[in-house]
Amino acid sequence: MELGRLRRYDIQAGYAFWLAIASVAPLLAALWLTWGRYNPVLGRIVYGSQGRFVQAFLGCVLLSMIPAALGLMLGWNSAGQRRNDRSSRSWTGFVLGGGVLTCDLILLIAFYMLRLEKPA
Repeated sequence: MELGRLRRYDIQAGYAFWLAIASVAPLLAALWLTWGRYNPVLGRIVYGSQGRFVQAFLGCVLLSMIPAALGLMLGWNSAGQRRNDRSSRSWTGFVLGGGVLTCDLILLIAFYMLRLEKPA
């Protein structure tokens, strides 16, 4: 695919839609990882210092943030353009990408506020 096609707003709308959809799965994986480690008695996310939990969690969040941000930007750029006949995909990519990006940031802040590393 040549990058010159990305100038067309309907192509941007398609990419915004699919990138925003693709960002949901890693977000759900990160939520599942943290929910499994959450201890309601302590009110903390407990993980061991020798495990790979933090790397897996941050990897999932990063894999979710990048396509969500791209979907947000492409959707914002192509939404409302007169030559875009797929305006609904632009708006879906914009809203879903922004929502996923917001959830990623909230999850990161919650993790760093509620983390409790138990020594090995």
